[in-house]
Amino acid sequence: MLVSPPQVTVRLPGDEETSWVDLTEQLNRNRILFLCEELDTDISNDIIGLMLYFGMGDNTQDLYLFINSPGGEIINGIAVHNVMQFVPTPVSTICLGMAASTAAYILVGGEYKKRVAFPHARIMIHNPSITFFADKKKREASILYNGLEELLSIRETVARGYYERTGKPLWIISQDLERDFFMSATEAKAYGIVDLIKGTSKKQNI
Repeated sequence: MLVSPPQVTVRLPGDEETSWVDLTEQLNRNRILFLCEELDTDISNDIIGLMLYFGMGDNTQDLYLFINSPGGEIINGIAVHNVMQFVPTPVSTICLGMAASTAAYILVGGEYKKRVAFPHARIMIHNPSITFFADKKKREASILYNGLEELLSIRETVARGYYERTGKPLWIISQDLERDFFMSATEAKAYGIVDLIKGTSKKQNI
């Protein structure tokens, strides 16, 4: 069953009465973006489009990208990561629950000192993977070779991206990428993937 996006009332400039708009649309207008599902081409294009629209316009206000994602297609993740470095507006990345695989690569690409994880967030990095476009019954050696060569190239791009954004030695990153390497928010901060841990429980007055 399809669920309609929640709506809120707003009064647009020049309007005398309030109108109903999608909550996500209203948040986007306030420079708040989301990656809260598996990343595919459509979702990455939406995020890229919003970052370019807001980031190339008013660069005096930060963009905020909230993340709770298991990852997705690595090429799309690299594209989002690259645009974050391109736009003049600082992009703050906030991990709400999970930032795994490609999502972790986007998380680490946020503005320095503005990469955030909530206390119970989980971050996971590992080697990227791609699909070999070959017939299942007959895989040509040249196709497999080209696919492997491309995979190694993408792996080097990702490893160097983590190296540049975390300051960790490249050999340590390459070693950690060889498996599903899970981290708590505290461990991710020590690793250099995030800079801050926020959202701790509020103290209650006795």
